[in-house]
Amino acid sequence: MKKRRDFFSQHFYEYISQITGDAGVKILENIGDGATDEKILDKTKIPKMAEIRAVLNQLHENGVVDYTREKNLTNGWFTYTWRFNTSRAVQNFMVCKKREYEQLLGELQSQEGAMFYKCSKGCNKLAFDVAIETGFRCPKCNLKLRTHDNATEIKTMNQRIQAIQKLLEYTQQNNNPFNGISP
Repeated sequence: MKKRRDFFSQHFYEYISQITGDAGVKILENIGDGATDEKILDKTKIPKMAEIRAVLNQLHENGVVDYTREKNLTNGWFTYTWRFNTSRAVQNFMVCKKREYEQLLGELQSQEGAMFYKCSKGCNKLAFDVAIETGFRCPKCNLKLRTHDNATEIKTMNQRIQAIQKLLEYTQQNNNPFNGISP
């Protein structure tokens, strides 16, 4: 059964899912205050230890989790205890969202007020100046290009920009966006 998530957590877990897929979300939901990979295996029911370790390493590379390493003096093996690094994870997530926001603003500027052309197969979307160079023919299939209304794309971009703005504002207003609850 999935947990009900607050506004920030929902967006954060979507970010984690993009990085690692559903396995990363499962692991974060079950890591608690710290867990070894064996405990994570038991809690998540992910079938392979290798998959858990690969996902943990991805999460670590993206600053979401940290680990401590202890050596067992009896057998010489190392035990890794993994912990969710809330502050660094939020910081990295917000950097990613700010980058996405800036990229979307740039795309939106290039889409608004510009004319685009597409063939009936939809092979390519070409700007007016490129369409002129190709003689209003698709470079891929050579069909005649027709004007393309990008209003739907602009609307989608505006919705994404507004969602990110809301997320950025929420994070600025809330020092700890997780409200004291670990994921």
